[in-house]
Amino acid sequence: MLVAYSVAALSLSVPALVVTALLLGGGWAFMHSTIQSWATQLSPAARATGVAMFGVALYVGSALATTFAAGAAEHGQYQNLFLLAAVLTVPLTVAATIGRTRYR
Repeated sequence: MLVAYSVAALSLSVPALVVTALLLGGGWAFMHSTIQSWATQLSPAARATGVAMFGVALYVGSALATTFAAGAAEHGQYQNLFLLAAVLTVPLTVAATIGRTRYR
């Protein structure tokens, strides 16, 4: 996902955005399914709560990101948004990796 966002930050051409979309699709499929399956295995006794919290985090995070990005998008600063997304992908990936390793 870091590479995808970096490609879009460098160029908003159609070929660059096609590559971005394909890479983000793969990144989303791997990360989402991994974290979702991990959430169901982490505590079988609290599976429903874990899955509910996963959904809440997903939708609240998406809503907050949209809220904070709206001003930049309104002014056409898409490359800055993609650069910010690339930077934020690093701590997200590190946190997911540490969490997954710690609770295996």
